Amino acid sequence: MITLRTATLEDVDAMAAVEAQSWPSGMAADATTCCCRVSAYAEGQLVAVQDDEIVGVSSAQRITESHLKQASHSYNEVTDSNRFTASHSDDGAIYQLIGVSVLPRFRGLNLGRQLVDHQIDRARGMAGIERIIGFTRPAKHHEQAHVPMTTYISLHRASGMHVDPVIAFHLEAGARIVSLHEGFRPNDAESSGYGVLIEYPVR
Repeated sequence: MITLRTATLEDVDAMAAVEAQSWPSGMAADATTCCCRVSAYAEGQLVAVQDDEIVGVSSAQRITESHLKQASHSYNEVTDSNRFTASHSDDGAIYQLIGVSVLPRFRGLNLGRQLVDHQIDRARGMAGIERIIGFTRPAKHHEQAHVPMTTYISLHRASGMHVDPVIAFHLEAGARIVSLHEGFRPNDAESSGYGVLIEYPVR
């Protein structure tokens, strides 16, 4: 049975191992980064555990509206280079979903959805939260690099599902696309460096 709980500093090595198997090279949070995240905002760091093994990780922080406006052009700016040390605010009115990671052998079990939904439910129960957002990745754009990103984020299959599985992951769960950010994450070649700001309803 897989259970979800708040991460602790004792988990950071295992969290980093999950991240390393879930993200493109250079984009995963290492153990030092995971330690910074837990130290900055433990409540926003979730782990999925089976038989004492961490098999999934989800991360979030609280930020202010002013920080979002000032830093929305850059992943490193909005996340303090992935650490949250300077970006997180305990009384921030915005709950920012950062990422979800699942070990390859546990994919297909809807675990990523459970982790994100748990984050959203937690945010909805918090005092002072006015928005729930995330900067997601148009992760398959490199397969259709000839298509302008402004067109790509509106493409759907005949079934109605968005052509990009990462964007679809959020839209099918009730999120909406807010804005597109060129150069948001320059090292994300799969997404052509773009970030897509999405927002979930608070209520």
